Amino acid sequence: MNRPSTLRRTALAALVLGLAACSESRRPNVLFVVVDTLRADRVGESGRERGVTPYLQRFAEGATRFEACHAHAPWTLPSCAAILSGRHPAEHGAGGNLGDGMRRLADGVETLPGVFGAAGYRTHAIVNVAFLGEQFGVTREFGGLDAVHFDSNTEVRRAETTTDAALEWLGEAGDAEPFLLFVHYFDPHAVYDPPQPFRRNFALPQDRDDASWVFGTRQQMMALRAGRLRPDAATLRRAEALYDGEVAYTDAALGRLLDGLAALGLDDDTIVVITGDHGEEFGDHGGFEHGHTVYDELTHVPLLVRAPGREAGTVTTDVRHVDLAPTLCELADLAPATGFVGRSLAPGLGGGPLEPRPVLAQGNMWGPALTSWRQDGWKLVREPGRDRLFHVAEDPGEQVDLAAEAPEELSRLGKALERALAGFQALAAGSEVEVQGELLEWMRQMGYAGEGQ
Repeated sequence: MNRPSTLRRTALAALVLGLAACSESRRPNVLFVVVDTLRADRVGESGRERGVTPYLQRFAEGATRFEACHAHAPWTLPSCAAILSGRHPAEHGAGGNLGDGMRRLADGVETLPGVFGAAGYRTHAIVNVAFLGEQFGVTREFGGLDAVHFDSNTEVRRAETTTDAALEWLGEAGDAEPFLLFVHYFDPHAVYDPPQPFRRNFALPQDRDDASWVFGTRQQMMALRAGRLRPDAATLRRAEALYDGEVAYTDAALGRLLDGLAALGLDDDTIVVITGDHGEEFGDHGGFEHGHTVYDELTHVPLLVRAPGREAGTVTTDVRHVDLAPTLCELADLAPATGFVGRSLAPGLGGGPLEPRPVLAQGNMWGPALTSWRQDGWKLVREPGRDRLFHVAEDPGEQVDLAAEAPEELSRLGKALERALAGFQALAAGSEVEVQGELLEWMRQMGYAGEGQ
């Protein structure tokens, strides 16, 4: 007589337990976007005034904007390695320079996709530069890798096509398991040649309808490296206007990705992180492009984080790329890798207070090593044979060198930097990547290497 009710109670109990298990085991998805060569001022108030990033500005209204986020290197390989490994360049090993050789991510260094993959996440990366391909190891722990290596910097997978690839993957991913999708957009990187209507909307008048003038070609980059090309202020303004067009084009494509995420019903279950790997110089310190200094035009980057159930807000405290891996681990309720050296930014989501931490940047793609140490409103910039000191709290453009006028601050920051470097326990120095064959030809076509190399 009691058998049907017993069966119903048993079935109901099983259903409740099953739902509880699903609730406990279902973790948030992660969409992690890195826009190559994106200056921080194109997403902040300056970007708003220029009208360059309307989609990112709209996204920022529902996210936490970290106004003082800093990369750890001024070029892609060591910077993205820091993002995904949660370690500084001195620790993760990836980087080097064209003179002494390029190095891949050191063996044994754990990465964010490895942690998420071990927890049952489906992980995938869509990237558009060889430094993020298999040879350099930065993306080695992603379950899937869509890496496009183009023949020159005038023939690239554009932002629109990158978004197509991301939306196709999202549409096929299903909801059986959570995902970590890493998407890398390349377009703001030289060469600057935005498609219409973005060229017309942002280029200087003489370049709006005439697509024949571009800047940042392989020939120009090699002439720049050799000292045969020194663009004047007028040329840099023309180039910067085209750069703005490329940023605006990428912003529109990124907006379509975010709209597509919502259309797939994934908005409420997905953490979205948007940052840049480094910036770009347009004469800020007398130079052009990136990879050659550790001033803020190259190391200050945008960072926007939107997480389910978290309020929007603004954080002005200095934060770092190494903080992103432990942040995502905390938001997904995963134990971070033991090698992650950053601190979680989760308490700051919504604008909560964060304890200031020093910021280390390292690297120079073109020559002798450069290092900077940012602490307590000051920034030390160290290059071989010379230290520079800037009070960045009052001089954010790093224009007034106070090394001679503030020797006590110079000594204090110098000692802190030396202690930090001495304290790093790198797993390895990184394995050198031999630049030859297809990789050498790619670097030549990109303007990273000359014919004689």
